[in-house]
This record gives sequence, structure tokens and C-alpha cells, in this order.
Amino acid sequence: MPTDSLPTRILRAANRAPLLVMLIASALLALPAASLAARMALGRLGVNPAEILLRQPGSWSLELLLLVLSVGPLRQALVMLSCRRRARYGKRLSDWNWLVRLRRPIGLAAFFYALLHLTVYALLDLDGDWHELFNDLRDKRHVAAGMASLLLLVPLALTSTDAAVRLLKRHWKRLHTLVYPASLLALTHFVLLSKPGVVAPLVHGVVLAGLLCCSCRQRFFRNHPLMQADGSVPERSGTPPAASS
Repeated sequence: MPTDSLPTRILRAANRAPLLVMLIASALLALPAASLAARMALGRLGVNPAEILLRQPGSWSLELLLLVLSVGPLRQALVMLSCRRRARYGKRLSDWNWLVRLRRPIGLAAFFYALLHLTVYALLDLDGDWHELFNDLRDKRHVAAGMASLLLLVPLALTSTDAAVRLLKRHWKRLHTLVYPASLLALTHFVLLSKPGVVAPLVHGVVLAGLLCCSCRQRFFRNHPLMQADGSVPERSGTPPAASS
């Protein structure tokens, strides 16, 4: 029997050590906050440190929400790529289960950075006056959109445990579809805050639109005959799914 390649061994190990994968992911997701704190401590936030402290966590939160939405399409694309390359490993959705496990730390990091964004806004822009926040919610559309996005993320963060999955059962997946409107509202918040001519909101919007299209396509083809009952994708029509490794 041929020896597995190094990438195959790494992928198998990722599936067999989910806790290690999540710990590594969590450490990487904490790096932006650690870097921002270090720059603040060293006084290296530039001429407008308050702007950096406010904007960066909000941008990270939006980008992490887009990353959460990309997990499903990426997993599907990797399965199809493995099938086309006739790889020994990777032709089943279950071969990429480690990617799905990353949704939890990424989603929690998105919530954390959104909460940090709100905290900095309340402390630096509003001087801790929460009554002023309610006024902004009433008068400023970008504040209302951002707050609505954060509120939608709260139940997702609170139910991001194995116990919540067992308790809610099939309702858990329905609840976590709130990530779609939360992402749309976060993008709306970003667009409303951006100056005319800035390209970043357009890029984020195109990425989100593409991810939403991929999600709709996945849901539409979920019961397609090419998708096998065990979650695998055959190399071509009429070919049995790859055997479990």
C-alpha cells in the first residue's frame, strides 16, 4: 500500500485532533487584538489612535463573518478539486470536517471584535454616555445597522457550545442562519461609514454576494443525486463514492 503524502497525513491529523485545531485557530484569531494592544502600549497607532482603535476591530469583525460564510463553499470546492485530481484523500465532505469546526472560533472572534468595536465607540466617541448611544441609534443609520448586527450575533455566541447543539437539536441550525442577516447588516454599517470613492466596501459587498450565491446553490443541490447519502461526492456520474479512510 502506498504511503500517504505529507498533506494527506496533515489533513487526517486535523480531523483526528479537533481540539488542537480549535486551539491553534483561537490563538491565530487573537493575534490582531494582541497586535493592536501592543501598538497602543508602544504609542504606535499613528496620528489618530482613536480612529484606529475604533475602525480596526469593526473591520476584523466583518471580515471574520465573511470567513465564517466561506467555510461551506470552500469545503465543497476542496471536495470537487480532490475528485478532479483523483486524490486518495479529500473526496468526501467528512474529510474536511476540521474546516467546519473552525466556524465556532471564527464566529466567536467576530462577535468579540464587534463587541470591542462597540465598547471603543461608547468610551471614546460617547465618553461612556449610554444615553447618547440611544440618541445615535435613533438618528444615525450606520449606528442602528451596526447595533442590529451585533444583537443578531449575541444568540449565536451564546449557543456556540456542544451543549447548546444537543439542547436545540434541529433548531440550532435554523438559529444560526442569523449569521446571514448579521453579515448583511455589518456590511451596511461599513458602507454607510465609508467615504465616497473608497473601494473596500465594494470588495466586501462582492465577496458577500458571492458567498450568499454559493450558500443558495449548496442548499438547492443538497438533495441532488450526485450528492451521496454518506456526504461524499463521486468523481463522475455512476461512480461509487470513495471508501472511508
